[in-house]
Amino acid sequence: MKILIFTASTGGGHKRAAAAMKEYFETASRDNRVMIVDGIAQTGRFYNKFICGGYTTLAKRMPQFYGKLYRNSDKESKLNNLCEKINRFKGKYILPVIKDFDPDAIISCHAFLTLMLGDLKTKGLIKVPVVSLITDFQAHYTYIAEGIDHYIVAGKSVADDMSERYGVEASRIHPLGIPVFQRFMTFPDKDELKRSLGLNTDEKIILFMAGSFGVNEVLGFYKSIASETEGCRFVVITGRNQHLYSRFKDVVDPERTKLLMFVDNVEDYMHCADLIITKPGGLTVTESLQCRLPMAIYSAYPGQEADNAAYLAKRGVSVTLDKNPGKTVSEIIGDDERLAEMSENCKKTLNVNSCKKIYELLQEITAEKGSQN
Repeated sequence: MKILIFTASTGGGHKRAAAAMKEYFETASRDNRVMIVDGIAQTGRFYNKFICGGYTTLAKRMPQFYGKLYRNSDKESKLNNLCEKINRFKGKYILPVIKDFDPDAIISCHAFLTLMLGDLKTKGLIKVPVVSLITDFQAHYTYIAEGIDHYIVAGKSVADDMSERYGVEASRIHPLGIPVFQRFMTFPDKDELKRSLGLNTDEKIILFMAGSFGVNEVLGFYKSIASETEGCRFVVITGRNQHLYSRFKDVVDPERTKLLMFVDNVEDYMHCADLIITKPGGLTVTESLQCRLPMAIYSAYPGQEADNAAYLAKRGVSVTLDKNPGKTVSEIIGDDERLAEMSENCKKTLNVNSCKKIYELLQEITAEKGSQN
Protein backbone atom coordinates (compact mmCIF):
# COMPACT_ATOMS: atom_id res chain seq x y z
CA MET A 1 0.00 0.00 0.00
CA LYS A 2 1.24 3.50 -0.85
CA ILE A 3 0.31 6.12 1.73
CA LEU A 4 0.87 9.86 1.35
CA ILE A 5 0.83 11.92 4.56
CA PHE A 6 0.54 15.70 4.38
CA THR A 7 1.71 17.76 7.35
CA ALA A 8 2.79 21.33 8.16
CA SER A 9 5.29 23.21 10.33
CA THR A 10 2.75 24.86 12.63
CA GLY A 11 4.21 23.39 15.82
CA GLY A 12 5.84 19.99 16.14
CA GLY A 13 2.76 17.88 16.79
CA HIS A 14 1.61 17.40 13.21
CA LYS A 15 5.06 16.21 12.13
CA ARG A 16 5.46 13.91 15.12
CA ALA A 17 2.11 12.23 14.46
CA ALA A 18 3.01 11.78 10.80
CA ALA A 19 6.39 10.27 11.69
CA ALA A 20 4.78 7.86 14.17
CA MET A 21 2.35 6.62 11.50
CA LYS A 22 5.11 6.25 8.93
CA GLU A 23 7.21 4.18 11.32
CA TYR A 24 4.30 1.85 12.12
CA PHE A 25 3.02 1.50 8.54
CA GLU A 26 6.45 0.61 7.20
CA THR A 27 6.94 -1.93 9.99
CA ALA A 28 3.51 -3.45 9.37
CA SER A 29 4.48 -4.55 5.86
CA ARG A 30 7.66 -4.38 3.80
CA ASP A 31 5.46 -3.71 0.78
CA ASN A 32 4.17 -0.44 2.22
CA ARG A 33 5.58 2.82 0.90
CA VAL A 34 4.96 5.93 2.98
CA MET A 35 5.88 9.51 2.08
CA ILE A 36 5.52 12.55 4.34
CA VAL A 37 5.22 15.93 2.64
CA ASP A 38 5.03 19.40 4.16
CA GLY A 39 1.97 20.42 2.20
CA ILE A 40 1.89 24.06 3.25
CA ALA A 41 5.52 24.44 2.14
CA GLN A 42 4.50 23.09 -1.27
CA THR A 43 2.13 26.02 -1.78
CA GLY A 44 4.93 28.58 -1.91
CA ARG A 45 7.42 30.32 0.35
CA PHE A 46 5.23 33.33 1.11
CA TYR A 47 2.13 31.36 2.10
CA ASN A 48 4.20 28.91 4.14
CA LYS A 49 5.87 31.76 6.04
CA PHE A 50 2.57 33.56 6.49
CA ILE A 51 0.78 30.50 7.91
CA CYS A 52 3.56 28.89 9.96
CA GLY A 53 5.35 32.05 11.01
CA GLY A 54 2.08 33.82 11.67
CA TYR A 55 0.85 30.95 13.83
CA THR A 56 4.02 31.02 15.94
CA THR A 57 3.96 34.81 16.31
CA LEU A 58 0.30 35.02 17.27
CA ALA A 59 0.30 32.07 19.68
CA LYS A 60 3.51 33.16 21.40
CA ARG A 61 3.28 36.96 21.41
CA MET A 62 -0.43 37.70 21.07
CA PRO A 63 -2.18 34.70 22.64
CA GLN A 64 -5.40 36.52 23.51
CA PHE A 65 -5.78 37.75 19.94
CA TYR A 66 -4.97 34.26 18.65
CA GLY A 67 -7.59 32.78 20.95
CA LYS A 68 -10.23 35.23 19.74
CA LEU A 69 -9.34 34.44 16.14
CA TYR A 70 -9.52 30.71 16.87
CA ARG A 71 -12.96 31.00 18.47
CA ASN A 72 -14.36 33.30 15.80
CA SER A 73 -13.23 30.93 13.07
CA ASP A 74 -14.98 27.98 14.72
CA LYS A 75 -18.18 28.70 12.79
CA GLU A 76 -19.32 29.78 9.37
CA SER A 77 -18.13 33.35 8.82
CA LYS A 78 -16.65 35.72 6.27
CA LEU A 79 -13.22 34.92 7.66
CA ASN A 80 -13.74 31.21 7.13
CA ASN A 81 -15.16 31.74 3.66
CA LEU A 82 -12.01 33.66 2.74
CA CYS A 83 -9.83 30.96 4.29
CA GLU A 84 -11.62 28.26 2.32
CA LYS A 85 -11.26 30.18 -0.95
CA ILE A 86 -7.52 30.70 -0.43
CA ASN A 87 -6.92 27.07 0.43
CA ARG A 88 -9.02 25.82 -2.47
CA PHE A 89 -6.84 27.95 -4.74
CA LYS A 90 -3.66 26.67 -3.08
CA GLY A 91 -4.69 23.05 -3.56
CA LYS A 92 -3.32 23.04 -7.10
CA TYR A 93 0.21 23.23 -5.68
CA ILE A 94 -0.03 19.89 -3.88
CA LEU A 95 -1.69 18.08 -6.78
CA PRO A 96 1.62 17.35 -8.62
CA VAL A 97 2.98 15.61 -5.51
CA ILE A 98 -0.12 13.43 -5.37
CA LYS A 99 0.10 12.53 -9.05
CA ASP A 100 3.82 11.75 -8.86
CA PHE A 101 3.52 9.48 -5.82
CA ASP A 102 0.21 7.93 -6.94
CA PRO A 103 -0.92 6.86 -3.44
CA ASP A 104 -3.59 4.37 -2.46
CA ALA A 105 -4.67 6.64 0.41
CA ILE A 106 -3.93 10.16 1.67
CA ILE A 107 -3.80 11.41 5.27
CA SER A 108 -3.97 15.10 6.16
CA CYS A 109 -2.57 16.25 9.53
CA HIS A 110 -3.51 19.93 9.20
CA ALA A 111 -6.84 21.74 8.79
CA PHE A 112 -5.78 23.87 5.82
CA LEU A 113 -4.48 20.83 3.97
CA THR A 114 -7.76 19.10 4.72
CA LEU A 115 -9.55 21.98 2.95
CA MET A 116 -7.23 21.69 -0.06
CA LEU A 117 -7.60 17.93 -0.32
CA GLY A 118 -11.37 18.03 0.17
CA ASP A 119 -11.70 20.49 -2.70
CA LEU A 120 -9.47 18.39 -4.99
CA LYS A 121 -11.50 15.30 -4.14
CA THR A 122 -14.80 17.09 -4.78
CA LYS A 123 -13.54 18.21 -8.20
CA GLY A 124 -12.62 14.63 -9.08
CA LEU A 125 -8.89 15.39 -9.21
CA ILE A 126 -8.21 12.84 -6.47
CA LYS A 127 -9.70 9.37 -6.75
CA VAL A 128 -8.29 7.69 -3.65
CA PRO A 129 -9.62 7.85 -0.05
CA VAL A 130 -8.69 11.01 1.88
CA VAL A 131 -8.47 10.88 5.68
CA SER A 132 -8.17 13.88 8.01
CA LEU A 133 -6.36 13.36 11.32
CA ILE A 134 -7.12 15.82 14.13
CA THR A 135 -4.19 15.95 16.57
CA ASP A 136 -5.94 17.78 19.41
CA PHE A 137 -8.72 16.83 21.80
CA GLN A 138 -11.35 19.06 20.21
CA ALA A 139 -12.48 19.41 16.61
CA HIS A 140 -12.72 22.78 14.84
CA TYR A 141 -14.85 24.15 12.03
CA THR A 142 -11.86 24.64 9.72
CA TYR A 143 -11.42 20.86 9.52
CA ILE A 144 -14.87 20.35 8.04
CA ALA A 145 -14.61 19.92 4.30
CA GLU A 146 -16.74 18.34 1.63
CA GLY A 147 -14.86 15.54 -0.08
CA ILE A 148 -13.09 14.17 3.01
CA ASP A 149 -13.92 10.50 3.29
CA HIS A 150 -12.99 9.90 6.92
CA TYR A 151 -11.98 11.78 10.06
CA ILE A 152 -9.79 10.34 12.84
CA VAL A 153 -10.22 11.91 16.29
CA ALA A 154 -8.86 11.38 19.81
CA GLY A 155 -11.88 9.72 21.36
CA LYS A 156 -15.62 9.11 21.39
CA SER A 157 -16.53 12.40 23.09
CA VAL A 158 -14.67 14.29 20.34
CA ALA A 159 -16.45 12.23 17.68
CA ASP A 160 -19.86 12.89 19.24
CA ASP A 161 -19.18 16.61 19.52
CA MET A 162 -17.96 16.78 15.92
CA SER A 163 -21.11 15.08 14.69
CA GLU A 164 -23.46 17.22 16.79
CA ARG A 165 -21.81 20.62 16.27
CA TYR A 166 -20.73 20.36 12.65
CA GLY A 167 -23.17 17.85 11.22
CA VAL A 168 -20.51 15.38 10.05
CA GLU A 169 -21.97 11.92 9.52
CA ALA A 170 -21.04 9.61 12.40
CA SER A 171 -20.02 6.91 9.92
CA ARG A 172 -17.19 9.19 8.68
CA ILE A 173 -15.75 9.83 12.16
CA HIS A 174 -13.45 7.28 13.79
CA PRO A 175 -12.34 7.73 17.43
CA LEU A 176 -9.06 5.88 16.94
CA GLY A 177 -6.81 8.15 19.00
CA ILE A 178 -3.81 10.34 18.24
CA PRO A 179 -0.83 8.34 16.91
CA VAL A 180 2.39 8.09 18.93
CA PHE A 181 5.60 6.16 18.42
CA GLN A 182 5.53 2.52 19.49
CA ARG A 183 8.39 3.08 21.94
CA PHE A 184 6.02 5.02 24.21
CA MET A 185 3.94 1.85 24.53
CA THR A 186 6.58 -0.28 26.27
CA PHE A 187 7.05 -0.12 30.03
CA PRO A 188 10.61 -0.93 31.16
CA ASP A 189 11.55 -1.49 34.79
CA LYS A 190 11.41 1.97 36.35
CA ASP A 191 14.37 1.58 38.71
CA GLU A 192 16.62 0.15 36.00
CA LEU A 193 15.60 2.96 33.68
CA LYS A 194 16.38 5.57 36.32
CA ARG A 195 19.83 4.12 36.90
CA SER A 196 20.54 4.08 33.16
CA LEU A 197 19.68 7.80 33.01
CA GLY A 198 21.82 8.68 36.01
CA LEU A 199 18.83 9.30 38.30
CA ASN A 200 18.39 8.12 41.89
CA THR A 201 15.89 5.31 42.34
CA ASP A 202 14.72 6.61 45.73
CA GLU A 203 13.73 10.08 44.49
CA LYS A 204 10.56 11.17 42.75
CA ILE A 205 11.15 12.70 39.32
CA ILE A 206 9.49 15.89 38.09
CA LEU A 207 9.91 16.35 34.34
CA PHE A 208 9.75 19.87 32.85
CA MET A 209 9.00 20.24 29.13
CA ALA A 210 9.52 23.77 27.77
CA GLY A 211 7.10 23.25 24.88
CA SER A 212 7.61 23.93 21.21
CA PHE A 213 7.87 27.68 21.80
CA GLY A 214 10.15 27.53 24.86
CA VAL A 215 7.79 29.60 27.01
CA ASN A 216 9.80 31.57 29.55
CA GLU A 217 7.16 31.37 32.28
CA VAL A 218 8.46 27.88 33.03
CA LEU A 219 11.52 29.53 34.61
CA GLY A 220 9.30 31.06 37.27
CA PHE A 221 7.48 27.77 37.74
CA TYR A 222 10.77 25.95 38.22
CA LYS A 223 11.99 28.39 40.88
CA SER A 224 8.68 28.23 42.75
CA ILE A 225 8.45 24.43 42.61
CA ALA A 226 12.10 23.83 43.49
CA SER A 227 11.73 26.04 46.58
CA GLU A 228 8.54 24.29 47.73
CA THR A 229 9.42 20.62 47.17
CA GLU A 230 11.86 18.29 48.90
CA GLY A 231 13.12 14.81 48.07
CA CYS A 232 12.56 15.29 44.33
CA ARG A 233 14.86 15.45 41.36
CA PHE A 234 14.08 17.59 38.33
CA VAL A 235 14.69 16.83 34.67
CA VAL A 236 14.36 19.93 32.49
CA ILE A 237 14.23 19.50 28.69
CA THR A 238 14.37 22.74 26.71
CA GLY A 239 14.39 21.25 23.22
CA ARG A 240 16.31 23.18 20.59
CA ASN A 241 15.85 26.51 22.36
CA GLN A 242 19.43 27.53 23.19
CA HIS A 243 18.29 30.78 24.80
CA LEU A 244 15.95 29.01 27.18
CA TYR A 245 18.64 26.42 27.99
CA SER A 246 21.07 29.21 28.88
CA ARG A 247 18.46 30.93 31.04
CA PHE A 248 17.82 27.70 32.91
CA LYS A 249 21.52 27.07 33.36
CA ASP A 250 21.75 30.32 35.31
CA VAL A 251 19.02 29.36 37.79
CA VAL A 252 18.94 25.57 38.23
CA ASP A 253 20.31 23.77 41.24
CA PRO A 254 22.74 21.28 39.61
CA GLU A 255 22.52 18.96 42.62
CA ARG A 256 18.79 18.51 42.09
CA THR A 257 18.38 19.13 38.37
CA LYS A 258 19.36 17.37 35.16
CA LEU A 259 19.25 20.03 32.43
CA LEU A 260 19.00 18.86 28.81
CA MET A 261 18.41 20.33 25.40
CA PHE A 262 16.94 18.20 22.60
CA VAL A 263 16.83 14.47 23.38
CA ASP A 264 15.77 11.57 21.17
CA ASN A 265 14.65 9.39 24.09
CA VAL A 266 12.05 11.60 25.75
CA GLU A 267 9.94 8.47 26.29
CA ASP A 268 12.55 7.18 28.77
CA TYR A 269 12.24 10.32 30.88
CA MET A 270 8.45 10.14 30.70
CA HIS A 271 8.46 6.50 31.79
CA CYS A 272 10.58 7.19 34.87
CA ALA A 273 8.90 10.48 35.87
CA ASP A 274 6.20 10.85 38.50
CA LEU A 275 4.82 14.16 37.17
CA ILE A 276 5.32 16.17 33.98
CA ILE A 277 5.06 19.95 33.80
CA THR A 278 4.17 20.92 30.25
CA LYS A 279 2.13 22.97 27.85
CA PRO A 280 -0.87 20.97 26.60
CA GLY A 281 0.14 20.31 23.00
CA GLY A 282 -1.81 17.41 21.52
CA LEU A 283 1.16 15.10 20.94
CA THR A 284 3.01 15.76 24.22
CA VAL A 285 -0.24 15.19 26.07
CA THR A 286 -0.95 11.95 24.22
CA GLU A 287 2.58 10.67 24.85
CA SER A 288 2.17 11.49 28.54
CA LEU A 289 -1.14 9.64 28.65
CA GLN A 290 0.51 6.66 26.99
CA CYS A 291 3.21 6.67 29.70
CA ARG A 292 0.46 7.02 32.35
CA LEU A 293 2.16 10.17 33.53
CA PRO A 294 0.16 12.72 35.58
CA MET A 295 0.39 16.26 34.21
CA ALA A 296 0.67 19.80 35.57
CA ILE A 297 -0.30 22.23 32.80
CA TYR A 298 1.16 25.72 32.42
CA SER A 299 0.59 28.62 30.00
CA ALA A 300 -2.08 27.04 27.82
CA TYR A 301 -2.77 29.69 25.20
CA PRO A 302 -6.40 30.31 24.21
CA GLY A 303 -7.43 27.98 21.40
CA GLN A 304 -6.64 24.30 20.99
CA GLU A 305 -4.29 24.24 23.99
CA ALA A 306 -7.01 25.60 26.27
CA ASP A 307 -9.39 22.98 24.86
CA ASN A 308 -6.81 20.24 25.50
CA ALA A 309 -6.26 21.46 29.07
CA ALA A 310 -10.01 21.42 29.77
CA TYR A 311 -10.30 17.91 28.33
CA LEU A 312 -7.48 16.64 30.56
CA ALA A 313 -8.70 18.31 33.73
CA LYS A 314 -12.20 16.93 33.25
CA ARG A 315 -10.75 13.41 33.15
CA GLY A 316 -8.66 13.83 36.26
CA VAL A 317 -5.25 13.40 34.65
CA SER A 318 -3.93 16.94 35.15
CA VAL A 319 -3.91 20.08 37.25
CA THR A 320 -3.42 23.66 36.10
CA LEU A 321 -0.54 25.72 37.46
CA ASP A 322 -1.47 29.29 38.29
CA LYS A 323 -0.26 31.86 40.81
CA ASN A 324 1.22 29.37 43.29
CA PRO A 325 2.69 26.51 41.24
CA GLY A 326 5.11 25.43 43.97
CA LYS A 327 2.31 24.77 46.46
CA THR A 328 0.21 22.93 43.85
CA VAL A 329 3.05 20.64 42.75
CA SER A 330 4.25 20.06 46.31
CA GLU A 331 0.79 18.84 47.32
CA ILE A 332 0.52 16.49 44.35
CA ILE A 333 4.02 15.05 44.38
CA GLY A 334 3.69 14.33 48.09
CA ASP A 335 0.39 12.49 47.69
CA ASP A 336 1.09 8.97 46.41
CA GLU A 337 -2.58 8.06 46.38
CA ARG A 338 -3.48 11.02 44.18
CA LEU A 339 -0.60 10.34 41.79
CA ALA A 340 -1.72 6.73 41.47
CA GLU A 341 -5.30 7.85 40.78
CA MET A 342 -4.17 10.32 38.11
CA SER A 343 -1.99 7.64 36.52
CA GLU A 344 -4.91 5.24 36.42
CA ASN A 345 -7.08 7.97 34.87
CA CYS A 346 -4.41 8.37 32.15
CA LYS A 347 -4.83 4.69 31.35
CA LYS A 348 -8.62 5.07 31.15
CA THR A 349 -8.44 8.23 29.01
CA LEU A 350 -5.97 7.05 26.39
CA ASN A 351 -7.14 5.50 23.14
CA VAL A 352 -4.35 2.94 22.71
CA ASN A 353 -2.76 1.46 19.57
CA SER A 354 -3.82 4.37 17.39
CA CYS A 355 -1.29 3.66 14.62
CA LYS A 356 -2.48 0.07 14.37
CA LYS A 357 -6.14 1.12 14.26
CA ILE A 358 -5.46 3.77 11.62
CA TYR A 359 -3.58 1.25 9.51
CA GLU A 360 -6.47 -1.21 9.74
CA LEU A 361 -8.86 1.55 8.66
CA LEU A 362 -6.65 2.31 5.65
CA GLN A 363 -6.59 -1.37 4.71
CA GLU A 364 -10.37 -1.51 4.93
CA ILE A 365 -11.13 1.62 2.91
CA THR A 366 -8.54 0.92 0.20
CA ALA A 367 -9.93 -2.60 -0.16
CA GLU A 368 -13.43 -1.12 -0.55
CA LYS A 369 -12.11 1.30 -3.14
CA GLY A 370 -10.44 -1.54 -5.05
CA SER A 371 -13.62 -3.61 -5.09
CA GLN A 372 -15.53 -0.68 -6.60
CA ASN A 373 -13.14 -0.30 -9.53
